[in-house]
Amino acid sequence: MKRILFILSLIGSLCLTGCEGQEKTLPQRKDIVDVVFASGNIVTEDQHSIASLSEGYLVESFVKEGDSVTVGQTLFHIYGETQKALLESSRAAYHHKLDNLKPNSTVFQELNAQRIQIKNKLETDSLNFLRFQNLIQSNAVSRTDYDKSKLAYENSRQDLRVIESRINDTKKNMELDLMNAKANLISQQDNNSYFTINSRVNGVVFQIAKTDGELVKRGELIAEIGSGDFMAKLQISEEDINRVQLGQDVFIELNTDKNNAHKAKITRIYPAFDTKDQSFIAEAKFEGAIRNLKSGTQLQANIVIQEKKNALVIPTEYLLPNDYVMVRKRKEKTKVQIGIKTTEWVEILQGLDENTTIVLPE
Repeated sequence: MKRILFILSLIGSLCLTGCEGQEKTLPQRKDIVDVVFASGNIVTEDQHSIASLSEGYLVESFVKEGDSVTVGQTLFHIYGETQKALLESSRAAYHHKLDNLKPNSTVFQELNAQRIQIKNKLETDSLNFLRFQNLIQSNAVSRTDYDKSKLAYENSRQDLRVIESRINDTKKNMELDLMNAKANLISQQDNNSYFTINSRVNGVVFQIAKTDGELVKRGELIAEIGSGDFMAKLQISEEDINRVQLGQDVFIELNTDKNNAHKAKITRIYPAFDTKDQSFIAEAKFEGAIRNLKSGTQLQANIVIQEKKNALVIPTEYLLPNDYVMVRKRKEKTKVQIGIKTTEWVEILQGLDENTTIVLPE
């Protein structure tokens, strides 16, 4: 019996020791902030890539990396032998059509000469026909001769109408040919303009991808130019994007300056998922100037979703599934209402006070 009592006493002592050894804590007052993490990089407001619209050799670069550029400034010149030949051919064709349309051109000289010849013949045939009309009334000529003079006159009139129509048709066709030649020349001039690349913005040359003498294919990147203020381009996960809103504060840490957090605000949220980055994209503008900021700098950011001062909180590890906690005194689970929840702390809205000890479950 004594042995049994000893064993029961030992078990009770172990239980008491185990209960006393449970990790415990009291709720405490603390400032708590709910944030969404995002990665990203620095870009400019109007940053764009300059790609070649033609194929040829980069014969001259007029800028270098870091140079400031203005709208319309020539940046690069590409040489293409085929395009040069096409432009010269279209220019020659246009001027040839233009010369043909002039009144003293060979084509119109020949047609006008034919018209003069026919008009002269018509005048002769007309006079002859009038003479035969007078003679036929006095039976001085035969009906056959009269009919021949009349037919000659009518044929000459018809020949004049035909040559006039031919001249008009030739002129219209030449005008149409000239319009087509002009359109082709303009098209080739536009194509030729692709070989001279100008800046579309006032900005800075961030990167040049090609060197002089190098072959450039259509669509290949030549340079990166940025314009406007620097801002943060943020990549946000699918599960967090619906919590992000315009105007929220963002605290950004740059990889080039990891000891400082720079404040910014969300200014734009892209409406579609970016398949390239496999995330949603948002933009944030800095509230103050940042020295030595460079485009492309990698960063990490915390977007502030909500925050509360002097909130009643407990460590997150003490919160059980379905928002329960283990109260030490009651030795049972107690339902609580929570507010902000982070990886470290949980805000308690109802169910606990600062004097309630909670423990981790065994």
